[in-house]
Amino acid sequence: MKNDSMKRKIGKAALFLASLAVIWLLLGMVNIVPFLIELPQETSIRAHASVAVVLLLIGSWAFWNED
Repeated sequence: MKNDSMKRKIGKAALFLASLAVIWLLLGMVNIVPFLIELPQETSIRAHASVAVVLLLIGSWAFWNED
């Protein structure tokens, strides 16, 4: 059961970080925070949407019930 406890901790952390990414997305849509990440000599990166999706996938894995 120790492995299950670690999965839950990973899932809770992933869901928390995903909610922050979604908030960043919403605030970026109303121009309160930067919508794109600007790196020198690189194209603009829209990381918030992909970060939210990846973290939500990790969170769903952590709470998946394997019976």
